[in-house]
Amino acid sequence: MKIRFILTIIAVISSFYKCPAQYDDKKVLMTVAGRDVEAGEFVRMYRKSFDPSYKTGIKEYLDQFIAFKLKVAEALEKGYDTTKAFHDELSGYRRQLARSYLTDPGIREDLLAKAGERYSMEVSASHIFFSCRTDASPEDTLKAWKKALETRERIMNGEPFEKVAMEVSDDRSVRINGGNIGYFTVFQMVRPFEDTAFTLPPGSVSMPVRTSYGYHIIRVNNKRPAKGKIRVAHIMKAIPQGSDEQNVIKAETEINDIYSRLKAGESFSRLAAELSDHKESAKKGGEMNWFGTGEIISDFAEPAFALKDTGDFTKPVRTPYGFHIIKLLERKPLTPWAEIKPIFEARINQSDIDALGKRSFISKLKKEYGFSINQEIRDWFVKNADSSIMSGKARFYSGKIPEGNIFTFACRSFTAKDFASFLENRPARYNSKNPGYYIDSSIDAASSEEIEKYEDSVLENKYPDFRYLMAEFHDGILLFDISSEKIWNRIQDDTAGLRNYYMSNRGKFLSLKSIEGRLYTFTDKSGKKRLASAFRKFGNLPDCDERMQKAFNTAKDTLLRISEGKWSAGNDPDIDALPWTPGIHHFVRGGFPSVMRIEKVNEPVSLTFNEVQAEVISGYQDWLTDNWVKQLKEKYYVKVDSAVYEEVRKELADD
Repeated sequence: MKIRFILTIIAVISSFYKCPAQYDDKKVLMTVAGRDVEAGEFVRMYRKSFDPSYKTGIKEYLDQFIAFKLKVAEALEKGYDTTKAFHDELSGYRRQLARSYLTDPGIREDLLAKAGERYSMEVSASHIFFSCRTDASPEDTLKAWKKALETRERIMNGEPFEKVAMEVSDDRSVRINGGNIGYFTVFQMVRPFEDTAFTLPPGSVSMPVRTSYGYHIIRVNNKRPAKGKIRVAHIMKAIPQGSDEQNVIKAETEINDIYSRLKAGESFSRLAAELSDHKESAKKGGEMNWFGTGEIISDFAEPAFALKDTGDFTKPVRTPYGFHIIKLLERKPLTPWAEIKPIFEARINQSDIDALGKRSFISKLKKEYGFSINQEIRDWFVKNADSSIMSGKARFYSGKIPEGNIFTFACRSFTAKDFASFLENRPARYNSKNPGYYIDSSIDAASSEEIEKYEDSVLENKYPDFRYLMAEFHDGILLFDISSEKIWNRIQDDTAGLRNYYMSNRGKFLSLKSIEGRLYTFTDKSGKKRLASAFRKFGNLPDCDERMQKAFNTAKDTLLRISEGKWSAGNDPDIDALPWTPGIHHFVRGGFPSVMRIEKVNEPVSLTFNEVQAEVISGYQDWLTDNWVKQLKEKYYVKVDSAVYEEVRKELADD
């Protein structure tokens, strides 16, 4: 409830917020209990409160805003802002808000735009892989790159891709697939690999592509429209890894026998339950979960997607795990991008792709803040970083660490001793053999951390929207806490006060005026005279309804509808327009000729407490709030600068 309440008051930055034109947003609009309130804060909150169905007048909103600030002033005087709970909550909101300011939003949007373009496409590719860690020495990195370049040259000179892959690729699966990794779609490969595969035309071979794993030579085999998702059942005869030829023949014979029985009409689900070696799906008659391209091995997915009609099943299919017979259960087309986009947005946030935005953001800040590295001190660390230091087993001797700064930015510095301490406390993630990489990556990590901390510390000064939002979060939390004490908690406990309020205001809690009677509606719009004539003839007879129905209704057609009930004021405009007096009233209701026989008129009466408890609570809350605000206005001094207010009024009048 608390978060919902605060976010109701403090909405996100409005899409219609515009830069001030006729006023200075830093001018003091008002002073409430000694606290200055800038014109920009008032204008911003007014615009965020905009409701097209009910536009609050500026003067009315000013009164509401002053009441809001008075309640906050009371909370401050009572020390609500000094509690640990308050500081923890405000810090939590700030961390959440700061995240959007401490990354490059353009990177994220670019990734989503690319994902949207690629989402409807699937790419089949093969690759040859050369392992090379990111922390490899320059010599090892060059060696891997040259090997990749030479391999590409062999392929371009006509050697079969699969043959070359089998000879040189470091991908262990090459013995099974010849380098062919099958079809995949967006967000299923590391970013450089995906970018290359989706960019190249079918049949082309890439230059060496660097990823965090090493270098890749990529050949694009084919591209096709995305196939959506399918759900299948399968029967499997397993071939354990390392099986000899006899076991393979045995599994193949068994799957062929099952296929023959299926062709003869036996139940797929029963045979799966009895004979499939995939025990997890066998329990469900062979049924598997929904899957799409790239979510299951290509040897299985391709024949599954090739099935045309529900109920069709494949001939025995060989995969690295054994033999399968696959039956199509359901197929659904590709979900429209607009519907699936939020899922991709969540995947961006939850993956290392988010680091791209962070790196881009830090890179921009380094330029903005004049980041520079002291090359001499950097070289000293590279020269003195041996394997024991890089593995975290030793540290630099403090007496030999040079004086000076290893990097500087924004009139801030990070000393060589600070950097040595950073290395000492940084978790040892690997045993690097490349001192240059170790030191450079550590400088990058340390500088990114320090620059981000600095940027976080200046957000309020650098971004007015951030400053205003934090002020509003601050006041919103205080408002919730003090309103809970003064109003909401009191209402829950003060049953006597609620009863007294009800008794003092019983005249406000009345039932609606109502009528009781019978309504006759003729469903032929041209039948006004017929209805009136019949009512004159039968209206005073004790069996009026039966005679009227007999006159107009047949087994095939019902022209007259009769209803008995109670109608309250405000429920039906046509009935509201009638004279509410006992008797017969002819009128048109919803375009149809009608007659209302009013038998009783019920005047408004006081409702019981239980009948109007919700309304009483709401009214009592308003009464308590109004009295509280009156007390606060007497207690605290409020001054509105009329000249600034006039500037603000003119600005808002243009909205």
